[in-house]
Amino acid sequence: MVDPVRTLDPSLGLVSRAAVYLPNEVGLWRTVAYLANGLQGGIGLSGTVGAFDVSRRLSMTRGAGEAVERFALAPVPADSDYLVADNVCPERRIDFAAAGLGDASAKTFEFPWYRATDLLTGAESHVPAPAVDYSPGKSNEGAPVGRFFDPSPNGAAAGPSEHFAKVAGVAEILERDAFLWAWELRPSLEKFRVDDIADGCSSDPETRSFVRLLEAARVAGVAPTLAFVPDDGGPLETAVCVILGGERGRLFGSVGIKASAHPISALRGALQEGLQIRELFRARAQRADVPRSTMSGFVVTNDESRADFWTMGPAIAELRAWVQSFRALPMPRDRPAPDLDALVKYLAEKGISAHWVSLTHRLPSAIQELGWEAGKAICPGAFPLTMNESKGLSAVLTKPDGRSDHKLTTSMPHPLI
Repeated sequence: MVDPVRTLDPSLGLVSRAAVYLPNEVGLWRTVAYLANGLQGGIGLSGTVGAFDVSRRLSMTRGAGEAVERFALAPVPADSDYLVADNVCPERRIDFAAAGLGDASAKTFEFPWYRATDLLTGAESHVPAPAVDYSPGKSNEGAPVGRFFDPSPNGAAAGPSEHFAKVAGVAEILERDAFLWAWELRPSLEKFRVDDIADGCSSDPETRSFVRLLEAARVAGVAPTLAFVPDDGGPLETAVCVILGGERGRLFGSVGIKASAHPISALRGALQEGLQIRELFRARAQRADVPRSTMSGFVVTNDESRADFWTMGPAIAELRAWVQSFRALPMPRDRPAPDLDALVKYLAEKGISAHWVSLTHRLPSAIQELGWEAGKAICPGAFPLTMNESKGLSAVLTKPDGRSDHKLTTSMPHPLI
């Protein structure tokens, strides 16, 4: 594995500064870093990455990975040599408009296409650069074509090998797809109960770690609701953590998600993320401004405004109503950890293609020398992760049941931050 401590050393060029904080009241170590290619001064959420975990090492490892994958999403001059397709072949282009990754009006403009690899066939494919690059505040929003794309960090991944990064990137697409369909259709999720943990599993180290974290949260006055997205026969279980809370008179709705072949791993990951987003809301509650009481005229355009949105009463009431519909069902069983081919084939069966864009060349040379690889999975047909609701991008996607198409119509912005 790569060295997370050296990765987060500002002298290597990845971050401008980084810090590791002692465990908070629920026992989570916190790693926070400010990207060296982010907005000057690390203003807001766009140039900041972080990871909470049950140990210092795990927190730093995940934090370093987050920093690497996010850094690699910003374009660099060397892209013309490593990424840009000189002769864009129409047959190799993905249909970004049908997938909701961009508006069809963008086709009237000239913009770069990046070389990618179709993970099912191994053939070269071409994806639009504005659907890959993501550097809020410094992106191509000012360019005419920028208003027709809504890029996100969804599918970005990093690791000690390109294969590791590919698996992580595609798994994240699956995770977000499962949750966003659930948010769109609002089925009753399968509520987790501690009593569902089988007696034979209670001595498992990961299970013990998860139960300790859950107990620590409850002792601290946090009441997370944990549930699973209904199984569609896929290789991963997607767990959801919802924390409805308040700080200094400000309500908030914190949501964390995690997909894994192992239900306990999924639950722990979702709980950690939910607690991490909770701390974000608690920190923002210290600000002097008063939250809006109405959603009228409010538009979510980035993570900052999405966080503001999820302090509004009507939004929290809708999230609470969904949580109240969750029903207790037996916990899903462990399944074999899928390899990359299994993930890609599962997506293909759902009509979703998977493409990988290698972005390692964008990393500082010292970070590359540590062994890091980075890239982004682009999967047309998966539910897109909206960042800027004002773009109004539309798509007609195949529903999870595979039996019908569905035009995306969600009027309530999703709660993923």
